[in-house]
Amino acid sequence: MICVIAKTSPDADEKLQAIRKTVLSADSLSPLYGHITLATWLPEEDTAFTENCPELFRGVPSFPVFYEKVEVLPETSIIAALPAVSDDLAALHSRIVDSFGRSLDRWTGRDRWRPHTTLYYNPEADLYALCRDMQRCFVPFEAQICRIELSRVEKSGYTVLKSVDLL
Repeated sequence: MICVIAKTSPDADEKLQAIRKTVLSADSLSPLYGHITLATWLPEEDTAFTENCPELFRGVPSFPVFYEKVEVLPETSIIAALPAVSDDLAALHSRIVDSFGRSLDRWTGRDRWRPHTTLYYNPEADLYALCRDMQRCFVPFEAQICRIELSRVEKSGYTVLKSVDLL
């Protein structure tokens, strides 16, 4: 599986991490790699995708997103920070869907894509209680999208295959 992500700037990562730290103990926190997943490629054969997808982002300028709320996404057992769907973010997603839509997973296709940054995953936790606590300290903020990365998801983590720095 290959994920295409819009990487947030380091200052946004710090704000997202701070939200997590107000509620979660240090031993329950996995590292945060702030990003918004644009697409997930499923087929085993991914050479054409990994070679051609980065070209969709060449010359694209860096742009802001506005994180407006924190909520539970129960379908995937996560608490997430949700940005407003800006024209820039939607355009990046549409570029991928227009070119590779038939091979994307059900969450990142045209109709079900919901941009977010995962703050916490735990199917066993009381996500709604934790989310309410996070919402109390959450202040909406702007973050900069500065890079697009293609990463291979592995059993324990991921490997960045290619990246495109936005102008």
